[in-house]
Amino acid sequence: MQRRHLAIALGLFIGAALPVAARALPGKAQRPGAARALRQAHAAPKSVNDWRPVVEGRLKNGMRYAILPRHANEPGIGLLMRVEGGFIAEQRPGERGLAHLIEHLVFTSPTTAAPYQLYRFPQIGLPLTFSAPTAGTTTWEESNYFVSTRTTKLADLDTLLSLYREVAGDMTLRADAVAEQRADVLREMGEKRYGNEIYARYVAAFAPGSPTDVIDSQNSDDVPTASIDTIRALYHRLYRPERMMIVVVGNVDPAKATALIRQRFENWQGTGPAPVWPPLPSFQPDRVAPISFSARQDGRMTALTGVTFALPAPAATRSLQIETTLMNMVFIRAVTDRLRLTQPDSQPGKTGAFIENGENGYGLILLWDNLAADHWRSGLATLKKTTCDLQTQGLSDAEWAAARQNIIGELEQRSATMAGAPNVELAKDLSHALAAGRALVPPNELLRHARAWFPTVNAEAGNRWWREKWRAGVEHVRLETPELAQIKDLQAEIRAVVDDAVRENPGCKLR
Repeated sequence: MQRRHLAIALGLFIGAALPVAARALPGKAQRPGAARALRQAHAAPKSVNDWRPVVEGRLKNGMRYAILPRHANEPGIGLLMRVEGGFIAEQRPGERGLAHLIEHLVFTSPTTAAPYQLYRFPQIGLPLTFSAPTAGTTTWEESNYFVSTRTTKLADLDTLLSLYREVAGDMTLRADAVAEQRADVLREMGEKRYGNEIYARYVAAFAPGSPTDVIDSQNSDDVPTASIDTIRALYHRLYRPERMMIVVVGNVDPAKATALIRQRFENWQGTGPAPVWPPLPSFQPDRVAPISFSARQDGRMTALTGVTFALPAPAATRSLQIETTLMNMVFIRAVTDRLRLTQPDSQPGKTGAFIENGENGYGLILLWDNLAADHWRSGLATLKKTTCDLQTQGLSDAEWAAARQNIIGELEQRSATMAGAPNVELAKDLSHALAAGRALVPPNELLRHARAWFPTVNAEAGNRWWREKWRAGVEHVRLETPELAQIKDLQAEIRAVVDDAVRENPGCKLR
């Protein structure tokens, strides 16, 4: 979920995974009665902390599955199909934008089981599921398809699994379906281009060489002209059992759900030999410049400073993963609170801190300020001085204690409302966690661990952790505001502002 937080904080016009393309079920308009029923189910969550252990496994054909049994304040279950690949898999000439096009075709293409039926997936699946703004997304690393069922009936789950199985390997990619979705993809990407251009420049500055830098995720240049054979070739390279994961979350019997998954998917084999995929591109720290800027007249107004570091390995144990998560939460809260004190009258979210641990192929600590007009110098100076003070002085005992107490309060609230978390959102979180080699830890487990562990970690230990993390990265300062267009030597001006903010600590000056 942290990826969503970064998008909101930076004011980017993109979705939860960065970057991301989203797809609604064709013809699946919000029906007032159905939408109201789902909202009411989530409106008044009970205090039910009943996540049972995740059941996960791998079929003999290589396909993964995971089941999270739980009681929730909704009548059905969340079902998700994840396909590894995404924009990063568009590696052959003529494939730009085709992973997203295939995502659209999942909801429109006939299958070999019904070669004359356009919109087979929504026609059969729609009566069994609740309305939702989107039912599919494609990011740099995967495509996801997800629905919330109206009931927990095994027959409904089986029907939807059968639909997922059909689109996983048996789409015909009929010409009329492809032609219709070419236009839809181009329209959607045109609407997102501005925000994704902003994001692309930001990533190029902070994380050059990383997966989200080397892809041009919103480049759909080949969508209008790619042959159906080219589309089919990418479809069969990506949509294979060894690249697939099925996730079920809700009030289900894991043994019965597993049996249905096996029945539908175990005998499925991919088309052709399994391709050999090259290693993912990696962040190149030697390409990070000290300063970058944008003076676009239609751009945003924000100052950013932080450090980027190589993709961290997953924590070796569940306990270490929890403690890393809690330490990140404490520091985000403490640093954000300190920044807010510099602007006590500002709205929440104007300034803050963020820590990313590999969701986009690199690690990142970032502080930001969404600038007011004519305040870029003071905003940038405050960010730089804050990072310097954290390195040289660290958090005070009072700041550390307040942040820990606030995190306890946040986790208490999240634990009390666990039953209100939508099954389909947990399915997304679980798929991301398992793909990254992590566990999905429920809020009440985080709370128990925090209560026992926080008293053993004082401000000194926390500051030592922060310094080690900060010094492991490469620092970068980025400024985006139209006001910069009036300045002749931007590099020199920005450097002067930043270095003057830390003149009493020469070791904090930009390299």
